[in-house]
Amino acid sequence: MPAQTLWTQAATAILTALNAPGSPATAYRARYEAIAQAQTAFNLFPTKMAVKYSGANDSAEVEATFVVRAYTSATTQVDLVADPLVAWAWQQLRIDPTLGGVATDAYITDIEMGYVEKTSSDQICVDISICVEMQVGRDDPTLNKMLGANL
Repeated sequence: MPAQTLWTQAATAILTALNAPGSPATAYRARYEAIAQAQTAFNLFPTKMAVKYSGANDSAEVEATFVVRAYTSATTQVDLVADPLVAWAWQQLRIDPTLGGVATDAYITDIEMGYVEKTSSDQICVDISICVEMQVGRDDPTLNKMLGANL
């Protein structure tokens, strides 16, 4: 398998953290098909990679943005049902904000809640935006310049 970009490695690390023992939901990677109405789940999407070339000549700073969309449903007080999902994602991300040495930092920047469908129960999603800061090789996005080696 070819080497993966650091942001792909970061996505894998986030999924591993979300799927740790005790998780209130299964986490998927960019699952575009609909999640079943009754299923509580996390769905991770990479959304943007902002690249800056202001650092050392052989590196580039990347701010990767991911959205973890948490789905859940309930008949009343859906926000209370979603709350443990948000808490879990936040806590798991901050256990190791370097994501196993892939990033210099990873943190939540935004949380938005919205309805997906209103049927016999209210299905909502909570979008949890995550910023992952990392340094990659200027000529090779698979090279971790923070550690000076490929992971």
